[in-house]
Amino acid sequence: MVSADEKNATVSNDDNGKLSLPDHHLSPDYFKDAKLAKPLPESEMMNIILSEKNLQSANKIGQAGIITIPISRLKEQSLIMDSKNGQNQFVETGIKPNDTVILVRMPKSMLDRFLTNSKDGMVSLPASYFVRYYKNLADLEANVQPDGDSVKITPSSDPVLREKTNVTVPEKKKYVTIKPLTSEIVTPLRTPQAPGTWHNKRIFFDRYSADSFDYQIGQITPDSWSVSGNNDKYYAPQEREYVLNYGNDAIEIVVNYDHLTHWPNTIVSLFPTVYDQDLNNEVDLNDARWEQKGDRIKELNPATFPKAYGYHVQILNGKYYIQFEDMATLQFGNLYVFNDQDNPSTTFTEFRGSSEFYQATSPITDTFSASTTPIIEEWTHDATMNSWMKPDNAWQYQRADVDEIFTNIYWFVGGSNYDELGTSSYMSSAWI
Repeated sequence: MVSADEKNATVSNDDNGKLSLPDHHLSPDYFKDAKLAKPLPESEMMNIILSEKNLQSANKIGQAGIITIPISRLKEQSLIMDSKNGQNQFVETGIKPNDTVILVRMPKSMLDRFLTNSKDGMVSLPASYFVRYYKNLADLEANVQPDGDSVKITPSSDPVLREKTNVTVPEKKKYVTIKPLTSEIVTPLRTPQAPGTWHNKRIFFDRYSADSFDYQIGQITPDSWSVSGNNDKYYAPQEREYVLNYGNDAIEIVVNYDHLTHWPNTIVSLFPTVYDQDLNNEVDLNDARWEQKGDRIKELNPATFPKAYGYHVQILNGKYYIQFEDMATLQFGNLYVFNDQDNPSTTFTEFRGSSEFYQATSPITDTFSASTTPIIEEWTHDATMNSWMKPDNAWQYQRADVDEIFTNIYWFVGGSNYDELGTSSYMSSAWI
């Protein structure tokens, strides 16, 4: 049941009795200042190096894909020591030259938040996001490369250990629904539309239980971009949208293809947005409620596509924490923190995939296309049970919008064990 104070005044019910939220759209002023960003300095990262055999011994009975690290016990019993490489790296004592080792890596502030919610200093983490395996300490050191104030950490060349690390989302898919090419393709395009119009398609998922979900981890992968001609102006956000407390707030993870504010150039960017109760208008990044503004609007390099970015979205004590990581190098971006103390949400209640297109000029004569695939949910944290869940146990497909010009999206069940939910967003001038 949804209580009255959980519903926002802008939320209504559709003809099927489902909660219907407004189609909030980003204004171009929000993302016009895209800039290249540097990774988080290594001084703000935490690296913990443990022997695989000892960690396996501590995790004899546990959830697949989750490792539990007794950080407090390791510190209290002096089982880890400061590394010669600095105060942000700790190495388990007694590791032998041929011992397989595990690197646990994340920002210090993220580890502090995990410890805040831990019991007896035991921190449980999804291995695919925080752990890499190496043949030994020498193998690990060979895969650490300086990068300005940061370091790049590449996977081991050992194929077995690379598979255990599971650096990228497997392409394996159990089934696909709502195929991306359901719209008719016409060449040349013969469908001029009115200027100043939106074209959108979304897919909706609801949570299974009434438990409180406070942390979502996934990946978003800008995959391709192309344009021919420079007569048109437009932008196309492709998103993962989270609805909080049945419409009280919303958080979006956005890859945006902007051929408007930088016209005649295109800027592809990555950023979060927050909608605080007013679901029609995003909160500007200059608003004082943003305690930390992360990398603001992070400009991406299309020459590197496809490129996977991990995203972390957490609700904790009235604050929303959002952070991106480069899944290839384990480099994190700066942290975004939104402080919502007036009426904070406590749980994720719905998520969506979207493909959106804003047409500023008319008629459309250029040809263009963009895809962001996959955008995949990999882990959900259940605060009620204090445990991590795979998305197929946390979320269920609800519905999809009808076909819409220029945009399309489909969803799939994927991952190595068919337990992850993903969407693939597309935009093309050929889809009418």
